[in-house]
Amino acid sequence: MNTVQGFCDFNIPSQCSPTTTLKDVVLRAVKLGYGAIAINTTIDEDVLIITKKKGNKKNEAIEEKKDIPPPPKLNFTEKDLDLIKIHGKNVKILHRLTVMLSDPANTQKLIQSVNTKSYDLIAVCPTTSAAFLHAAANMDIDIITYHPTEVKELRFNRKHYRQATERGIFFEIPYSFMLRDSTIRKKIIQMSHLYHSIGKSRNIIISSGALTPLELRNPYDVANLGLLLGLTEGESRSALNLSGRSVALHAITRKTGKCVSFIVETDKLVPEEQWKAKEMRDAEERLLGEPEPKKMKMETAKI
Repeated sequence: MNTVQGFCDFNIPSQCSPTTTLKDVVLRAVKLGYGAIAINTTIDEDVLIITKKKGNKKNEAIEEKKDIPPPPKLNFTEKDLDLIKIHGKNVKILHRLTVMLSDPANTQKLIQSVNTKSYDLIAVCPTTSAAFLHAAANMDIDIITYHPTEVKELRFNRKHYRQATERGIFFEIPYSFMLRDSTIRKKIIQMSHLYHSIGKSRNIIISSGALTPLELRNPYDVANLGLLLGLTEGESRSALNLSGRSVALHAITRKTGKCVSFIVETDKLVPEEQWKAKEMRDAEERLLGEPEPKKMKMETAKI
């Protein structure tokens, strides 16, 4: 997974409205200017529970096999690909898995499943305070999301919020719920302001969760919506682009695993590794957006 660029919407549900198709929602997001899109597959906690039933012979226990589904596939036509190229040459379409979690004891299968590794992003929607605390402190995930109709009450404090942010986890605010019902809108705003009062709105991303193309909004309109959610103008913009890149980078490091690194001065590299110094300088130029100043030759004029 390469680093994403531009505005991000990391919550396009794979199970969209019956009146439309997933491809239509994705193409609509591309038209609106999103450079990175994540197709979100949500599973219930029942998939993670390993149940056993009695067998026919000697009452042996047999495990019922329920596995995490693989990521959905999108079949784009040549016309669709041309449309994507017109609106954004570097559009990244990622795959995300979201688990509805109430009991922290049911996370073992999430780690062991082969299909989990097929997803780029891993998110958890805790429906209880115990699940929230476990996700913030222990789970190897990228996003903690919020579902206003599934969650009744969550209790956490600054310590739990800080644990999550220090581990690189981001908190997601899905804005499409606000378009469907006024009561749910209040819950989303209340949760967003809770993130602000407890964690000063650190590590926040805003996603759509759109079930239809009409529920998607322009990135600049979403940034303005962030002001209603208790974010500053800068925090609203970051929640759509910079934070999205940080989520993608965290996912890359999570999948890479632990490693050992050491520092060597560039002038002490052996000839076979001198290319690393050049790549490091090029990466620094891309990051800063300014090329390294060149040395100018001084010319003297004869008088």
